Amino acid sequence: MAKGRWLARCLAGLALLPATVAAGDGVALVLSGGGARGVAHLGVLKVLEELRVPVDCVVGTSMGAIVGASYASGVTLEALERRVREADWPALFSNTTPRDEQPFREKQDAASGHSAITMGFGDGRVLMPHSAIAGQQLDRFLQELVGASEALSTFDTLALPFRAMATDLVTGEPVELASGPLWRAMRTSMAVPGAFLPIAHGDRLLVDGGLAMNLPVSVGRRLCGPHVIAVDVGTPPLPRERLRSAADIVLQAIHLALGHNVAAERAQLGAGDVLVEVDIGDMVSSDFDRVLETIPAGETSARAMAAELKRFSVDERTYALWKRQREARWHLPEPVIRAVRLPPLRFVSPEAMRARLGDLAGRQLDVDELEQRLSRLYSDGDYERLRYSVVRDGADADLAIEAIEKSWGPTYLRFGGGLASDFDGGGVVSLYAGLSRHWLNRWGARADVDLVLGTNNSLRAEFYQPLGLKSNWFVAPQLRISTQAVPVYVDDIRLAEYKVRQRSAGLELGYELGAWGELRAGVHRGSLHADLLTGLPLYPAVNIDDGWVGATAILDRLDSPFFPRRGYGARIELQHHHPDYGSDLSFAFSVIEGDMAFSYGEHSLRIGLLAAGSPDQDLPAAARSLIGGPFALSGYRYGELAADQIVLLRNAYYRRVSRLPDSIGRGVYLGATYEWADLSNYASGAEDEVGQATSVSLFAGADTVIGPLYLGAGYAPEVGEVRFYLLLGEAF
Repeated sequence: MAKGRWLARCLAGLALLPATVAAGDGVALVLSGGGARGVAHLGVLKVLEELRVPVDCVVGTSMGAIVGASYASGVTLEALERRVREADWPALFSNTTPRDEQPFREKQDAASGHSAITMGFGDGRVLMPHSAIAGQQLDRFLQELVGASEALSTFDTLALPFRAMATDLVTGEPVELASGPLWRAMRTSMAVPGAFLPIAHGDRLLVDGGLAMNLPVSVGRRLCGPHVIAVDVGTPPLPRERLRSAADIVLQAIHLALGHNVAAERAQLGAGDVLVEVDIGDMVSSDFDRVLETIPAGETSARAMAAELKRFSVDERTYALWKRQREARWHLPEPVIRAVRLPPLRFVSPEAMRARLGDLAGRQLDVDELEQRLSRLYSDGDYERLRYSVVRDGADADLAIEAIEKSWGPTYLRFGGGLASDFDGGGVVSLYAGLSRHWLNRWGARADVDLVLGTNNSLRAEFYQPLGLKSNWFVAPQLRISTQAVPVYVDDIRLAEYKVRQRSAGLELGYELGAWGELRAGVHRGSLHADLLTGLPLYPAVNIDDGWVGATAILDRLDSPFFPRRGYGARIELQHHHPDYGSDLSFAFSVIEGDMAFSYGEHSLRIGLLAAGSPDQDLPAAARSLIGGPFALSGYRYGELAADQIVLLRNAYYRRVSRLPDSIGRGVYLGATYEWADLSNYASGAEDEVGQATSVSLFAGADTVIGPLYLGAGYAPEVGEVRFYLLLGEAF
């Protein structure tokens, strides 16, 4: 729409149309793509407001579409900048889901080193994810940014007419997005191939608009020209030293392709147009940790073109009216949900999805409640993306759930493991492989098989069956077989090693606490065998039947299981072994563990408590608790101390000295620990001394995708020498 016609409508009845603005003299604002560099558009918009330059429409690509759609929908620059500054940009463009929102079972697998490598299996072949970034966090951010989820019949009804550019992944043609949910158009425009999932749009599959038209000058001129203010933030190629991964190479190829189509569109600019070229230095499109640096660069570049931009300025009163009209965001009352539309699903039960969402039909839309329900549903771990849109029909509306199941599900292969060494002949090595099959029935049953081979071997199989479509209750029959090598030290000398073999079958009843944790209780029957493997026969051989009832409660709110920077976690496990349950011995065993982490800037403090053991005389020597190694009396070797009861207090300070790319991990740390333990042996009558032990350590570590990496040195006054250790992954 031409500027003159727009202003005439705004000033209808006031007869204040300024003589400086003629009908048909419209100005289109065209914002280029550029990834993280595109936030510089905010700085340009701030200068346009200072110069009192109104525009008649906005067209944007990729990050330009995000900024442009927000501006066109009436978001004030102050609010937009505040949201940009508050956003956790690395998290929005991370290839990992925040641990708070990961399914509880996935968090436990990661903490035990069982999911360093995860892939799918189907049709006789291995399946991999279609994208590196799921985009769930970005989708929600965009939906909250523009404050609307309605499917609009046209973006011409926004405060300023708007178009977002996308690319047809099949034909390579540019596609103008002019209708539908505004947030989805923004998201589609920046769906970089390989990084984000392509977005279905009718019968087309769309990706980042920059591939076909990164600076859509022609579209802006056609929408509301003839004048164009084009802002090009540039997409410089990565320097050679930054081409370190396959993702970097793909991004480089995209950057090179963008240069050609930008040149073609810039060639269409004429004397009546203005081009603002933003100089952001060596920053590249993937540097989302530097987005705030771009806003001043946008301001500087726009002020350099102030003389050209002032040609489109209007007087204060006219601009104030234009601005008031742009920011007058009319909010209709939330509609009454007439029906909930579910998408076609490959393996998730539609009945289960509907049950998990709850009864929404016939009620007025409550966005906060809906977001909470979607978050719970997403935390089940079956979806790559899960959002919604509202299709209005007067005061009523249909709620359309947009769900994309994991393309590599519902059968998953998991691999992991680790190694640990004390550089003194002691160590543990393990390799892990697992198979999980989800959605075995419409209630969401799953089967898990876990195999560990190495110094210690184990096989675990569990069938997990929810007790209803939306029930948090479940039953879980399980089978466990394990063989563990248990060292025996006397006066710091390793005198023996026992092989402990355990077998058990059990049935547990449990209750899920969402992504936070779970409660379980059940009965188990099995056997325990302990034989001397090497060294002196310090303990008698054990060959007993075992049976017990037990209960476990686990809470996990840590942001990382290895180097947490915030959050808390707890585990309580209680067992009662008794002849009534088939045990030859009668004893109780318990574990109480707590963990808390706090951070200030790059500095973190972690405080932990472990209390484990039994007060009963019948406790088998093979079941005594072992302690020693990193963060568990670091001045002692792995398993060097054994006791009937252990109370361990551990404190760790660490500083993040470097961040890691998402494909590698979270960060590199330097730190120190202090640990204190009280050891009691009165229960089983063991002859080694009872007392207390302390340790301190210094370490360097990294939180990697395959698990923790520690290299440290520990000292215990009771030992009197420095002990070194190495840990990679989870070996225990």
